[in-house]
Amino acid sequence: MHENHSCFLDSRLNGNPGKRGLNASLSNPFKFTVLSKAISFALVAALSPSMYAQGTLEEVVVTAQKREESLQDTPIAVSAFTSLAIENKGIDNIAQVANFTPNLVFDTTSPVSGLSSGAVVYIRGIGNTDFSLTTDPGVGTYVDGVYMSRSAGGVLDVLDVERIEVLRGPQGTLFGRNTIGGAINITSRKPADEFQGKLELTVGNDSRQDVRAAIDIPFTESLRSSWAFSSKKRDGYVSRLNVGDKLGDEEKLSFRGNIIYELNEQWDFALNLDSTEINEASAASSLVGFTPGAGTIGYSLASFGDIPAGLTDLAQYIPPRASDITYATGKSGTKLSIDGVAFVANYHAESFDLKYTYADRETEGEFNRDPDNSPHAITETRNPNYQHEQSSHELQITGGLFDDRLRYVGGLYYFEEQGTDDVFVDVFLPTPDLSAGFPATINNFADVDNRSEAAYLQLTWQLSDVWSVTGGLRHTRDEKFFRYTQYIGADDQGNGYPFFPGAVNQNGVFTSGLAPLVGNGSGQVSDAFEQTSYKFGVDANLEDGTLLYYSFSQGFKSGGFVLRYVEAVDEVRTFEPETLDSHEIGVKWQGWDDRLRVNAAAYWSDYEDVQVTFFDNLGGPVTANAGVVDIKGLELEVTAILVENLQMDLGYGYTDASYDEINPIDGLSLSIDRNAKLVNTPEHSFNLGFEYIVPLESNELAFRVDYRYTDEIYNDSQNSRFLFEQAYELWNASLRYSIGESIDVMLFGKNLKDERYIESGDSNFGLGFHEANFNRPREYGLTLRYRF
Repeated sequence: MHENHSCFLDSRLNGNPGKRGLNASLSNPFKFTVLSKAISFALVAALSPSMYAQGTLEEVVVTAQKREESLQDTPIAVSAFTSLAIENKGIDNIAQVANFTPNLVFDTTSPVSGLSSGAVVYIRGIGNTDFSLTTDPGVGTYVDGVYMSRSAGGVLDVLDVERIEVLRGPQGTLFGRNTIGGAINITSRKPADEFQGKLELTVGNDSRQDVRAAIDIPFTESLRSSWAFSSKKRDGYVSRLNVGDKLGDEEKLSFRGNIIYELNEQWDFALNLDSTEINEASAASSLVGFTPGAGTIGYSLASFGDIPAGLTDLAQYIPPRASDITYATGKSGTKLSIDGVAFVANYHAESFDLKYTYADRETEGEFNRDPDNSPHAITETRNPNYQHEQSSHELQITGGLFDDRLRYVGGLYYFEEQGTDDVFVDVFLPTPDLSAGFPATINNFADVDNRSEAAYLQLTWQLSDVWSVTGGLRHTRDEKFFRYTQYIGADDQGNGYPFFPGAVNQNGVFTSGLAPLVGNGSGQVSDAFEQTSYKFGVDANLEDGTLLYYSFSQGFKSGGFVLRYVEAVDEVRTFEPETLDSHEIGVKWQGWDDRLRVNAAAYWSDYEDVQVTFFDNLGGPVTANAGVVDIKGLELEVTAILVENLQMDLGYGYTDASYDEINPIDGLSLSIDRNAKLVNTPEHSFNLGFEYIVPLESNELAFRVDYRYTDEIYNDSQNSRFLFEQAYELWNASLRYSIGESIDVMLFGKNLKDERYIESGDSNFGLGFHEANFNRPREYGLTLRYRF
């Protein structure tokens, strides 16, 4: 019943622009002492396992290098989670693997979107907070080798998953679609050879009701299938006082199908299908700050529509921290429909394998947000028509030559996507003399058409029984096309308003109607980005199984266009590609009768033309190249069987990132300087887990406890004091009783101390509003699992 599963570390730090967390622990002796003792105890226990310990760690197999191999033989910093580990750790969606993975941060909503499912992923300080169609993620998510290009709907359910791998550092010479910061690689469970299934029910607080089912149906020996279904429902946790509903609820339906046909020993084919329906409230936001005197709105609120005369700020609508209330009354909702299909054809020859993958994915829906979080109609954002479709073709060859001493992976890749995102920002704008307010709508109509072509090759030459050397290269060409209509004009009822600020014609009369925001209001732009990147590595596999390695890899993410506008500009704002040169040294060791596994890596990187998102003077989100950042850090992962039936998992991550240069940006004052910290980049994070199993004849009782410490973190590039989060600690626990191999009953509790912290948010000094998304409060529940 017991399968080893490594427990790794999350790197989401938190703080207040003061001093807290591991950095400031010197000013907090108690916390420093507790954390030091925890780390010391864990390391001593791991490095000195009891001589009476029994059992061995089970081998973890990964496909990080496009072939099945042991985790301990893979010269890449990778964390892997088996299906059993996912179950026992209580991982419900892929965002939660960040709780166990060094230097990984995974937010579930993208700032300024209102999306209840908007993936924002950072690894080693590299990622992207913007969900718009004109920017690319910094960390790639892949499901069965298929790249997921967009944030919307990206918080995937772990439905019928065989394994999740988190690869840290640039990935390009092994992947069809490259990624600059790292990759989350999800592998679905393959259909079994015999009829079997699983049914799972979870109930918990906030009226939680989750139902999952999976079944394997083999039609013949050569034609097998698996089918899985998931329904998730639970109430929200942030109450809208003036409306009576709650934000942050969950209502998802997911389906996955996998069909495999083995024609003969040379040919096999796979068809993967998936579908997800999301019908939820908007992301759980609340007001955490207001800066009167800022931008177009903050200094003249008394002139707005239904706001009482004399009201000069919104401070009265800032609730107590993490009190789970908001005064927002704007339209709420996230509705997404996501469908995907992938076809895979494999040809197996004596010395090589050839694989062709075609995939198509479609997403459509709408989402909303009330950024002022007040009962007044000051400003709202609406995305009523979001559509996206992507398709890709990949031809990949893997094999070996010269008695497999030369191993190779090569491929050709083609990707295209089309998307539409109509963004409406409803605002009340004052007249130039501040005598009255008029409703208006900022209209951003956007269409994109993007393409990517690539060729990649990686060779590994085994020089001797000990030494191997690896070389790789990749050539990428991205083409991006952006069609836009951008203007500020009438409200939904067609009412005009005087332009702001100071739109006066030659006769000195204030005009009304429509005003273009970009050039003459509409147009199209395109650009192409091309890059050749390289990889070099050397590794030594010692006699005792220890793996030592060094690698140099380059990463590249193409530039793009700013999609949303609030202030008028002459032409579309653009940003250039960002690049990364990364060095890594690592060690992987397993010993003491295979009861202890220690994996560690240190890295240093030169990160140039870093793409960051901030707000312009009138409150519009802008992506620009901030400058050059020097990043260095390390990761440590330890798994040990301390005594019979007691396993420990430990993870530690460290990231030190600092700006070396700040780029000047024409027409904008970038609100960061060389002292700024990268968004979503905690300096320290640590987690520790213990699982103890008590055998009871044919049954077993298992107790698990997990502790996580995360240092202080900035949740935006501007390092806003309103979004700065202090260090925090989390405790999770579960008690599982297994009856034979068929039935599991599990009691669980998450965030047992009810710790509250900011996960995401936006700090808009242009408009004066500062909103945050806090984590969900304490959770508890019961899971019943039946296998047949």
